[in-house]
Amino acid sequence: METVRELLAKLDNKVTPTMAKKLDGMQALQAKLQVAKEEYEAEPTDEKLADLKEIEEFMADENEDIIEDLKVLVRRKRFAEEEEKASQSSSKGDEAPKGDEKPKDEKEKSGLGVFGMVFGGVLLVASLGAINYFRNNR
Repeated sequence: METVRELLAKLDNKVTPTMAKKLDGMQALQAKLQVAKEEYEAEPTDEKLADLKEIEEFMADENEDIIEDLKVLVRRKRFAEEEEKASQSSSKGDEAPKGDEKPKDEKEKSGLGVFGMVFGGVLLVASLGAINYFRNNR
């Protein structure tokens, strides 16, 4: 099983801001765990043992979540790198389009945009009409 450090190394220690917050939170939890261990060793009670176990369980769950999130980021990075390599090789003209693939026309791309604009306009007019209707029929 890969550790957090190995996954961070694969990402060149570049993560999203939310992942950075999770990692900072994990460091804070480690500090709390250390304090809880010291308190338990100084005065062992059932309550302190329960707190210690709770922190350890939460850290284990959080660590698994972080590892899964980092694995997703690693997969995304690899996919982006493969896409970049593919686009570089196709931009050089080395590959001809395959028989299945059709070159995209500008009309095909703009068809959805025009439909979206018309649909949005219809929704806007309908919602303004509904607002006007309900405002007048109170």
